[in-house]
Amino acid sequence: MPRTRIAYGPEPQQFGHFYAPEGNAGEPVPVVMVIHGGYWSGKYHLNLGTSFSVDLSRSGVAVWNVEYRRIGAGGRWPEMSADLVAALEAIAGPVAAASPVPLDLDRVRLVGQSAGGQLAVWLAGQRDTTVRPELVVSQAGALDLASAAERGRRVSYIEDLFGVPFEDDPDLYRSASPQHRMPIGVPVVVLHGTEDAQVPVKVASRYYDAARAAGDPVELHLIDAEDHYAFLDRNTRAWKLSREVLVAGQS
Repeated sequence: MPRTRIAYGPEPQQFGHFYAPEGNAGEPVPVVMVIHGGYWSGKYHLNLGTSFSVDLSRSGVAVWNVEYRRIGAGGRWPEMSADLVAALEAIAGPVAAASPVPLDLDRVRLVGQSAGGQLAVWLAGQRDTTVRPELVVSQAGALDLASAAERGRRVSYIEDLFGVPFEDDPDLYRSASPQHRMPIGVPVVVLHGTEDAQVPVKVASRYYDAARAAGDPVELHLIDAEDHYAFLDRNTRAWKLSREVLVAGQS
């Protein structure tokens, strides 16, 4: 599948791969922005999202699979969050300019797996962006970055993300935690495997309950007998349901 590498900023990690949809007849197409996971660490890269991006583009949507500065690769939360905003805004700029087909900027959809799920839902809650998503899909998302710390538990990779312990800046943790910043006003589809050992399924259920209570449009799909990594395997129900939701979009 042909792809185009597009920079959305001057830093080495500020780029993404764009995939135009197959078989398009020239009508404006929806855009899915893919945000990879991996503990917010520079050890993991956008190639985690490559296969899913190709599959989505073959299903009729344009795809923008983004890289961003990560722990050990250019920054922590301040740089990372700024990069995701810039990558979203780039859909209306260099991404649209490079696309061989017109993009429908009213049908932008976000998806992220694991840490990428946290980033996707957080990004959808940024109300001052020029490009606004119509839908966000969390795949085994780390949607709560503060509750464990509020109970006195220290999580090393979350502390690495922010660079300070919770007690030094609790508002920082809560401002990045989707569980703590509702309503966001964007429909969220929460997908989570019941056998997830990395992000417990109760995280997804708690987010769903809180989002409903806050008045946000939200759906929860618990995928029986599939784990955290099922979203990276094209043979799973998690993969197929993700594709179905993202291609159909919001009615």
